[in-house]
Amino acid sequence: MRYPSPKIFTLLFGAVYTVCFYVDLALFRYYPETREFHWQMTDNVGPAILWYGWLAVAALISAAVALMVPPRWADRIWPGCVWLVPVAAVAVILVYEVRWFV
Repeated sequence: MRYPSPKIFTLLFGAVYTVCFYVDLALFRYYPETREFHWQMTDNVGPAILWYGWLAVAALISAAVALMVPPRWADRIWPGCVWLVPVAAVAVILVYEVRWFV
């Protein structure tokens, strides 16, 4: 059995999550008022929580790519990238979200 590369998953998850957040790409939406999940935006159900859908998209894409990348390619990645990319993703999201606090 072939195992996915944790390095590739970590690098991609932060980047894919940031893109999903920015372009509002969610696999599904959760409506807490009715405690329901919907594939698409549903009117008259209240505000939706997209966070779960963003996590699902990022996890699925990252896992799929991590399974496809050969282990020798993943071993060539500088270990510092595993920390830099997620930190950069958090920084980008914080800069984007600062509009709510100004």
